[in-house]
Amino acid sequence: MTLQSFALPFEDEILRGDAYAERCETIVLHGAGKSSRARFSRLREGLNANGIPSVSFDFVGHGETGGALVGSSLRERTAQAAAVIRHRGCEPLTLIGASMGAYTAIRLTETFSVDNLILLVPAVYTPQAYETPFGPAFSAVIRVPDSWQDSDAFRILEGFNGNLLVIAAEVDAVIPMALIQKIQAAARQAETNRLHIVPESRHLSLFPTQQDFQLALDMMVDVCRGGQGSKAAISRPRKSGTADSQTVCCIKKDNQGLHQGLKR
Repeated sequence: MTLQSFALPFEDEILRGDAYAERCETIVLHGAGKSSRARFSRLREGLNANGIPSVSFDFVGHGETGGALVGSSLRERTAQAAAVIRHRGCEPLTLIGASMGAYTAIRLTETFSVDNLILLVPAVYTPQAYETPFGPAFSAVIRVPDSWQDSDAFRILEGFNGNLLVIAAEVDAVIPMALIQKIQAAARQAETNRLHIVPESRHLSLFPTQQDFQLALDMMVDVCRGGQGSKAAISRPRKSGTADSQTVCCIKKDNQGLHQGLKR
């Protein structure tokens, strides 16, 4: 399957993206800042090599779509993603969202049939931020300490019954581990609920080594195929003298048992 570009009119903008098939079940949503779909090229190539074609696009204010970021909003990002899904997606979906894109993915589970939800260093936001235009006002809202605690993302996740995989950075100066834990706790109805912490990683450098990337890719492929693979942790040795090792956790809906894997 080869990558095919598309241009989708959206309000006064043209959303630019690409897809590995005419219709894809897997949607990849990038984050904020200087991010774009290009950042996920390696991941999408790996998924495609495993028979999982995906579609992705640049949100307004990013990448090839361009336009003004200031004045857009979280609500606008959700609407943009929904337009792309209707244009090139195929339900039931697998949504892969990174950072701000993870919040968008969570919101989309209210609109579309979603079997699998994969969240990379996920951010969530207070409801007050949803319609606040990006810019100084938005920054002021989200910079209130612990403003994420009352996010509607947790309420939405309480109703999610598909497969959830959260991939977090061990040293994340942006996303607190308490947020990651609250996401997992909220998704108690999920068919499978897995947390994967990448050792020695950071928010903008989630996969420090090729081995880290390959391990995460294998987990994502398993989730995309219905989460039926092994739930045991996969481990690799840490450098001598470094912090504790990676942990993989899985909660299975059938017995709600917590399986914590060996540390790597």
